[in-house]
Amino acid sequence: MNLFGPSLLVSIPGSQLEALTLPGSLFEWRDLRDAVLAPELRTALNLLVQEAVARRTALRFVARPEIFTHGASRAWLDARLGDTSDHLALTDGHTLRTIPGLRNHVFFYARGLARPEAALRRLLGVAPELLTGMASQVNGALAVRLCGRSIRPPAVMLRFASAPVGEPGLRVPFALPVRDADRAGKACAEAAVEAPDAPPSGRPLHYVPLSEAALADDAFTAALAGLVQRCALANGPECLLLGLPALEGEDAGPAQAIAAVLRALAATGATLPRARSWGVRFATATPDAGELAGGRITLHPTTDFWRFAPTLFEAAQEIRIAGGGSLASFRALFSGWLGREVTSTRLRPSATGCAA
Repeated sequence: MNLFGPSLLVSIPGSQLEALTLPGSLFEWRDLRDAVLAPELRTALNLLVQEAVARRTALRFVARPEIFTHGASRAWLDARLGDTSDHLALTDGHTLRTIPGLRNHVFFYARGLARPEAALRRLLGVAPELLTGMASQVNGALAVRLCGRSIRPPAVMLRFASAPVGEPGLRVPFALPVRDADRAGKACAEAAVEAPDAPPSGRPLHYVPLSEAALADDAFTAALAGLVQRCALANGPECLLLGLPALEGEDAGPAQAIAAVLRALAATGATLPRARSWGVRFATATPDAGELAGGRITLHPTTDFWRFAPTLFEAAQEIRIAGGGSLASFRALFSGWLGREVTSTRLRPSATGCAA
């Protein structure tokens, strides 16, 4: 299913529009380009804009698509649609709006964030029929059962041509010097250095990007704790790089993200390093592809893999998916996006190593 025709109508969650001053119900990318938006939504929009430019698709945005279903409001929209036949709904999991008469598509862009994940499960549990009207889903594997049938809109794979440009990354040594995770997170963050200034590891790199949902997976965190124990040793097998999870809230910085990771690992009951160890590092940004040469990547099935450039995965010697639940749909999705098969490991709480 090709949603990038001559033009594409896009809607974003109403909660993201409340603080914006827009020219009307229909608006352009320029009206959003400099707006203050949730970081995960901003990344999804950048991906769409890149694809639209490459395919010469004109993007237009619609506010509150739910009001354009019938009557005068729908007539008003129809008069302005022109050659637009597709509508893409970007959702944070709380709402999913369609526009009758158009081919509707969905992009759930907030995977890994605890509240959006839970909101989407509730939404599709109460109204599974929402997916029946979807012609496709962007980089997703959403599925429901309705009247005994499994409904899974076909996936449209979108990828960044190059790594998104972000703020310079920091590297932080692992330590849990006190029982209080918040204090420990702050202490770790105070030891942060710019990525190029971190001491060389001399070991292959193992990159594990984390999410709130991954930290709530008991089997995954138990396995991760075992990996932290091994890699923190002076003769550890590899250098473990933990990508800090995105947290909701304007004040969620590195210290809060580190505290969230430490809290989840401590809950496993594992004995964790109290002294600083550069054998295990926190990272506020994605590593360079060159750092992954000869190394490996482990993904939890809640990872927004599409945020990364394919070159990152191409550089790694090994890529695995690991988690405590079903991995089949995510594995199929990610393998299709990447263009090659990847392995998966279903973990149990007693596991001793992440994707071992």
